[in-house]
Amino acid sequence: MNTRPLLIISDFLNRICEVALIILLAAMAVVVFLQVLFRYMLHLPLFWTEELARYCLVWASLLGAAVALKRGEHIAVTFFLDHFPKRASRALTLVAQISVMLILAVMVWGGIKLVLVTSAQISPALRIPMAVPYLALPIGSVIMLFHVASSLMQKPAKILDQDAGWP
Repeated sequence: MNTRPLLIISDFLNRICEVALIILLAAMAVVVFLQVLFRYMLHLPLFWTEELARYCLVWASLLGAAVALKRGEHIAVTFFLDHFPKRASRALTLVAQISVMLILAVMVWGGIKLVLVTSAQISPALRIPMAVPYLALPIGSVIMLFHVASSLMQKPAKILDQDAGWP
């Protein structure tokens, strides 16, 4: 099976997430700076800055989790895996990745339900639909799910191969 298109799409989604992270973190830094400046220097607090910074943080957290997953930079406890034979550790890694996919699928499903429930609500300060900040959950989860699935599609034959360098 040709998995090259999956890898290309996964890399493209990761690049979009990286650019979005740069924008979100820069916006959050500017907004928090403005909040401090206006509140403590000018004594004219802005009512919308805290809410915008919070929503930027939510989006940055979920998109950042997707980028970290793609890069393999999530924290992992490998103490037990290191003590198993290579073949068994690869099989356990496969089970772990399938478990992650199931958890992400539940997060997508729950996130979609949450977006539908909150779509009629309006945020207090920014006056945007609450579905906008809550969309971070299903979108981030779908991207992470795609990264895990594309990773699994590239490595299934290597799982039982003793000489393979996977995981």
